[in-house]
Order: sequence, then structure tokens, then C-alpha cells
Amino acid sequence: MGFKKGESGNPEGRPKGSLNKTTNEIREFILKTIDSDKIAIMLNQIENPIDYINAISKLLPYVASKVKPTDIIQEEDKNIVINIVPYDKD
Repeated sequence: MGFKKGESGNPEGRPKGSLNKTTNEIREFILKTIDSDKIAIMLNQIENPIDYINAISKLLPYVASKVKPTDIIQEEDKNIVINIVPYDKD
């Protein structure tokens, strides 16, 4: 006997967007093994702003969850200013 379309055997289930146990354990293991101070030192050695942004962009998926693209309606053009301040441990 199966379920009807749209029904679940566990209607409460895991909350939408939450990680399953294995994924969560893998992320915790990776976080424990990465030396964030060493990464910060290496990022601070990058002098070219474009290279710095590229390096940060490549690291983002490992620290932030993916966001689904959405349609944004903007009525007028506005300038966006991005200030990049290198991480300084001191």
C-alpha cells in the first residue's frame, strides 16, 4: 500500500533545508581540520583585488549555504559600493 501523491509517511519529517546527519558530520569534520588562521594569512598575501575576490568566491560555498536565484525587480539603477578590508588578526 503506497502513499497518495503529496502525502508522506512522516508528515513532520526533517525541517526543509536542514542537513541530514551524514552531511552535517562531514561539514563538522572539515571545519575542525581547516586552519582558519592559515587561510587568513594566505588571503592577506593576495595583493591583486581581483585575485582576492576570486579566492573568497571559491571559498564561499564551503562556509555559506547555496542560495537559489530569484527574480529581482529594480525600479532604478543604483551604484553599489563594495569595501574589501583584508583580515587583520591583530
